[in-house]
Amino acid sequence: MTDKIRLTRPSLGAPELERVAQVLQSGMLVQGPMVAAFESAVANRVSVQYAVAVNTGTTAIHLALLVAGVGPGDEVIVPDFCFPSVANAVLFTGATPVLADVDPSNFNLNVDTVHRAYTERTAAILAVHQFGIPCDAPRLAETFSVQVIEDTACALGAMDTGGPCGGQTGLGCISFHPRKIITTGEGGMITLNDPESRDRLRWLRNHGMERVEATLHFAGVGHPARMSDIHGAIGIAQMGRLDDIIRTRAERAAWYREQFTDSKVVVDSEHIWHPGRVYQSLVVMLQDTIDRDAVVAELRSSGIEVTVGTWSIHQQKALATHCRFDAAELSGSIRCGRSSLTLPLHSDMTYADVCRAADALEKAGLRYV
Repeated sequence: MTDKIRLTRPSLGAPELERVAQVLQSGMLVQGPMVAAFESAVANRVSVQYAVAVNTGTTAIHLALLVAGVGPGDEVIVPDFCFPSVANAVLFTGATPVLADVDPSNFNLNVDTVHRAYTERTAAILAVHQFGIPCDAPRLAETFSVQVIEDTACALGAMDTGGPCGGQTGLGCISFHPRKIITTGEGGMITLNDPESRDRLRWLRNHGMERVEATLHFAGVGHPARMSDIHGAIGIAQMGRLDDIIRTRAERAAWYREQFTDSKVVVDSEHIWHPGRVYQSLVVMLQDTIDRDAVVAELRSSGIEVTVGTWSIHQQKALATHCRFDAAELSGSIRCGRSSLTLPLHSDMTYADVCRAADALEKAGLRYV
């Protein structure tokens, strides 16, 4: 039987085990010195003053929206082509997600797509650096007079002209789910520069509790959103691997690019190979005539684990009723939702694995071209 090529695999080993052992030996399991050290490492990496660790990336977005002042009656612009948890985070605040189109060449919002969704009720914009490709968050922040929150779930380590992703607008969010660049198993982080917002985030994540001198009291309604020191320990070890992980994933993406040089199946785009991006995933667009779902099924049956790029939120009935959108304005998202495909990509892949996956995709797709 042919070996399966996995979609993704986290890079874990002895450094993570050693750090976790230190936590278990210490007896301090919840939000201790490992979390604090992890926060400092991430803040330094994205060039911000502070970072506040939480239990998931979705929680990070939710709490970032709260400190940005978002609440009932407000609208928050989110890309329609995006993992639906982004819309969920907006709904948790009582605000309404407004779904905006994306550019199929880079999967991201831009000024034009945001303009079409913007109203007097817009309170924030979630600029997602989709799949590790930088969104032009600084331009969005310059153009619109609301808080632009960077969703850096897929883009820790990515750089653009505005600087490191996650540090471009003064408020960002990161995920450490196992499919991200680095992982803590589960976990998230808010990156920011405002000390008052930092202090509020710290009690928001901890049931509303804050310390005043030697006494704990409740500053407001909070959440059970702390990161454990076990997760923080894994995060510190992973930060030590970050540059190597980015480099090895980029090498494998370059191997794919070589295989797709004369492809009749994959739509080429310079943004997919953006020099400042990180390859959290390698998502490509297939030619419009190709039945993407049939190709996915065929590759999976041959032992190559592929999946869709992500979802068009307005096409998810459970969420669509809670969002505001105009389907006629979402043609880019609809195209991405129909034709995007995520290829296997992780540091353990060999050149032969890449060639096998690329060749299988080309052969499957050629039946429709």
